[in-house]
Amino acid sequence: MVMPQLDVFNLKNEVVGKVDLATWWDKEGNDSLMHQAVVAAMAGSRSGTHATRGRSDISGGGKKPFRQKGTGNARQGTTRAPQMRGGGVVFGPQPRDYSKSLNKKMSRGAIRSALARKAASGNLLVLEEIVLEGPKTRELVSAMDRFDVVSALVLVEGVTTELERASSNLGWVKVVEPGQINIYDVMAYEKLIISRKALQVLEGALSQ
Repeated sequence: MVMPQLDVFNLKNEVVGKVDLATWWDKEGNDSLMHQAVVAAMAGSRSGTHATRGRSDISGGGKKPFRQKGTGNARQGTTRAPQMRGGGVVFGPQPRDYSKSLNKKMSRGAIRSALARKAASGNLLVLEEIVLEGPKTRELVSAMDRFDVVSALVLVEGVTTELERASSNLGWVKVVEPGQINIYDVMAYEKLIISRKALQVLEGALSQ
């Protein structure tokens, strides 16, 4: 089987070589699997800390709010009842875990599908290395402009202090290491920019 190849660029947008990709980069993505992985990723990011107080959580209410008869109102036994103002909430949300389970095989398959889709659309860019001279945002922006980047997920073998600080002010650029990649980020950003070493690490992790 012929392995797909891509040009390798430097930060000046000059071709400096070629790299062979794993065969799964050339396969068609599994939409159903990607959907499950995205739902699981979004569900796992929910804190689930919402809470309301039921009638047993409301203080007071030990005596009848008014006498049983003669007021013209419906009889009431406690101010903690749900129909009373300030009373407890019926079937209100309580703290819960929203996370959904997805086994490793499915998770890796979903990420491979998303990455393959990114490559098929021409939005995969391999750089020889991603090293900045200093922690300057304008330097990173200039590099992104050379590749006409609107938004990008940048994968490097190790996030340096310079790269972290340069990207911290940019909401349209996210810099992560291969072990931190997730399918939501792959699909949310327009381009996937990856260094040659990070590509080797990523392919090694996803081939297992």
